[in-house]
Amino acid sequence: MPILLPGIRELIEEKANGDIMDILVEASTQDIAEILSRLPSSEALYVFNLLPVELAIDVFEELDIEKENEILGGVDEKKKIAILNRMAPDDRADLFEQLDEKHKKYYLSIMKKEEVEDVEELLSYPPDTAGGLMTTDYVVVYEWMSVGDAVKRLREIAKETDFVYEIYVLNRKDRSVGIITLKDLIMCNPDEPVSKIMKTRMVRARVDDNQEKVAALFSKYDVTTMPVVNRKGIMKGIITVDDVIDVIEEEDTEDMYHFGAAGNPPESYFSAGIFGTARRRMIWLLILVFAGFLSGSVIEHYSSTLQLMLILASFIPVLMDSGGNAGTQAAAVVIRGIAVGDIKIVNIWRVIGREFLVGALVGTGLACLTALRAILTGSGGFVGLIVGSAMIISVAIATALGGFLPLLFKKLNLDPALMSGPFLTTIMDVISLGIYFEIARRMMRLIG
Repeated sequence: MPILLPGIRELIEEKANGDIMDILVEASTQDIAEILSRLPSSEALYVFNLLPVELAIDVFEELDIEKENEILGGVDEKKKIAILNRMAPDDRADLFEQLDEKHKKYYLSIMKKEEVEDVEELLSYPPDTAGGLMTTDYVVVYEWMSVGDAVKRLREIAKETDFVYEIYVLNRKDRSVGIITLKDLIMCNPDEPVSKIMKTRMVRARVDDNQEKVAALFSKYDVTTMPVVNRKGIMKGIITVDDVIDVIEEEDTEDMYHFGAAGNPPESYFSAGIFGTARRRMIWLLILVFAGFLSGSVIEHYSSTLQLMLILASFIPVLMDSGGNAGTQAAAVVIRGIAVGDIKIVNIWRVIGREFLVGALVGTGLACLTALRAILTGSGGFVGLIVGSAMIISVAIATALGGFLPLLFKKLNLDPALMSGPFLTTIMDVISLGIYFEIARRMMRLIG
């Protein structure tokens, strides 16, 4: 679709509305949204105003929040009211969350009362919880209904909802007691009670469950929708798999930024200004620079040892790199294990022990190679012994720390990914140097 962009811009200049619509009616809503997102604000608004209301609403929901705000502010009030009243509840709540108070108050004043109540309820939940993710756009029937009654109800309300494949069954207290599929209703006798054909075993999310837990539930139980209930078990909405995919992408992006010590992720790469991007990166880099000063302090402290055997300096880079890389590997594996639920906080000592043993084995292999290099380059077996011993110990400690620190951060209710690669590497630089020079100092003292 982006190939059509130059042609569409020419048609906009020529005011060839019919030709523009000929192109757009052949495109999917996602492709139209992509075209609008690539057009300047005035041209995007011009094209959007050409769309019939039904198509405009579908396209609007595919836009990012920033573009939604631009377009909504420019359309006439009639179209504005139609969009706000008929948007998917969860998408509408996401939009309202980003509005300033002035626009929020104005938009609420022109919406239907029931839609206003719906927005206010969804906004009452934190955005990173099940309540913040859910939509109130779902279909329910009641356990005392017959299949025929349920089908009749579906015909009446299905046109107002996007999700009619899975139907939730409620009791008289609005608690979810079961689930049936559209296929179940079609295949069963109309006189059959709904309570006889519904499945009562289903996974539910609580409104206050965090989004990572929700994503883990979707992954574990392989479902496409999930009911959301409050503390009393009363059904408040559903979460759909497309929203969970967005959560997974958001969490992965956040983890990548944190693990790379690049700060919190912006809405998109180009949406962040140059100075804002520099500021986010600068904060972590300044911390890492100050931490790096510790490495210099270690070298300064052991300067007398270095003067006695300058050949030791040539092995500093390989020791520091090996320790930092080994720790980062372990941290990445453990952070992933925490994210998918394989590793719990109660497993902390098991993880530390496992990673220490893995590090000792890996360190032994690296030590043999490093010691061999020391011997072959004429540094001698004594230097090889120092370097090899330091390699085993530093790599073992690095992997143990790589396993321990993410779990510690999790225990402190911090994002484990904050234990970033650069941060862990800097810590290990200091530790590796300390181990290396202390071993060298003690062994040199032994041979007097």
